[in-house]
Amino acid sequence: MGRRALLVLLTFTAAVAISLGMQDGDANAKIDADKLYNEANSLLKSGNYAGAVEKYTQAIKLFKDDFKYYYQRGLALKNNKQLDDAIASFNEALRLKPDLTIGHNAAGSVFLLLRQFDNAIPSFTEALKYDKGLSQAKLGLVEAYAGKSQELLNAGKYDEALSVLIQTSVEYPENSKIHLILASAYNRTDEPKDAVEAALSAIKFKNKGGKGAEYFELGLAYKKLGQKDKAREAFGKARKDAVYARNAQYELDGLK
Repeated sequence: MGRRALLVLLTFTAAVAISLGMQDGDANAKIDADKLYNEANSLLKSGNYAGAVEKYTQAIKLFKDDFKYYYQRGLALKNNKQLDDAIASFNEALRLKPDLTIGHNAAGSVFLLLRQFDNAIPSFTEALKYDKGLSQAKLGLVEAYAGKSQELLNAGKYDEALSVLIQTSVEYPENSKIHLILASAYNRTDEPKDAVEAALSAIKFKNKGGKGAEYFELGLAYKKLGQKDKAREAFGKARKDAVYARNAQYELDGLK
C-alpha cells in the first residue's frame, strides 16, 4: 500500500471512529433512558403515577427523541389528574410521531375530561384517520359530539345543536345517547313527532342502565301531541327510575 493510500485509510478510519464515538454516546444515553422508562412502566402499572412521571421525565432528559417516553408519561400524568400536563406530553409524542393513533386518542380522552369538546373532536377524528376501526376513538368522538350538542342546547342554540345531533345520528345510528339528546332538543323546539321518533330510538338502542330519561322525553313528546294515554304509559315507565320518579309523577298528576 502506498503512502498516500495509507494516509487516506487512516483519515477515513479516524472519521469513522469519531462518528462511532458519538453514536456510542447516544447509544449509552438511550440504554440508560430505556432502563428508566422500564422502571417508570412498572411504577405506572402498580399505580404509583407520581413516581412514574418522575422516571419518565428523567428518561426524557437523557434521550429526548423517543415518542414512547412522552406518550407513557402522558398516561401517568392523566392518571395523576395532571390533565393539562398530560395534553402537553401527548402533543410532544405526536410531534415526534404524527401518525401515533393511540396518541391522538389519548389526547382526545383528556380533552373529554376537561370538557373541551371542540378540541376532543379533531383529536378523535385524527385517530380514526389512521385507524378507522378504533372503537375507543369512535366512542370518544360520539361523547364529544354529545357534550358539544348538550352545551349548545343549554345555551339556547337549538339550531346549532340540532345540526350536530342530526349529523351524528346519521353517522352513528345506534348510539342511544345521541338519540336521547336529540329527543330533548326536539321537545325544546316543539317538534314532538320528531321527539317521539328520537326517544323510541334511544330506548331501542340503550342496552345498559335505566331508561328513565328516555321514557320521560317520550312522555313529554306524547303530551305535546295530546296523546295522553301514551304519555301516561311513558311517564309510568320513567317513574320506575329513581332519578326521574319525582318529575315523572309530577307529569302524571298533571295528566289527570
